[in-house]
Amino acid sequence: MKTITFLCVIILLLCFVFVETSAQDVAVHNLIGKSKSEVIKKFGNPVHQDNSDPAMMCMFYQDKITRMIFVSNKEGVYQSEATVEYNSESKARNAVDKFIANSFADGFAVDTVTANDFEIYKSGVKTELQLNENKLTKNFVVSVKARKSED
Repeated sequence: MKTITFLCVIILLLCFVFVETSAQDVAVHNLIGKSKSEVIKKFGNPVHQDNSDPAMMCMFYQDKITRMIFVSNKEGVYQSEATVEYNSESKARNAVDKFIANSFADGFAVDTVTANDFEIYKSGVKTELQLNENKLTKNFVVSVKARKSED
């Protein structure tokens, strides 16, 4: 009986770790220019797709705290957005710091606009990263908006 209880606790902890890790993986700016199949490979099947217009195929992902949208055409993803809600400012700041550090390591340049707004870019990709407090829910929202650029 103790073994079964121990295994259940381990599985439950692994689920919590996976949910926390997957929620923070909103590096949607790395998928600009990639194919739709690469997005599906990274995030799985979307909760909704709109393929009615081949010039603007949309894929939507959502769970309790994360929302992501990818807009693509035949050439690949040209716009992506993600928002993640955190219940504390420190968790949200850690997510922003991690996002910026990983972006810098991937060759992106980072400009600080304000303490809560950042512009992250490299040739062909422009990204806006923001941290805001939702006054109604008292949660902190990290939002990422990336788009393909001509430079």
